[in-house]
Amino acid sequence: MTYKEWADDYLESAQKLKAKIADLKAQKETASISELSLLNRRIISLYNMYLDCVHTSDELARRRGVAF
Repeated sequence: MTYKEWADDYLESAQKLKAKIADLKAQKETASISELSLLNRRIISLYNMYLDCVHTSDELARRRGVAF
């Protein structure tokens, strides 16, 4: 696997996480007050994972000229 392929995999994961976050945000509109706290925690957790994937993808993309 090349750095570019690896970076693309992380970027794909980031896009999936972003879609899940959008789903959860949509659920907030109809959620009860007791569910809002849980949804917010899940959104924050997934957003942190999303950022990790994006940053890792960027780092791997910068290294694509280097063989491993």
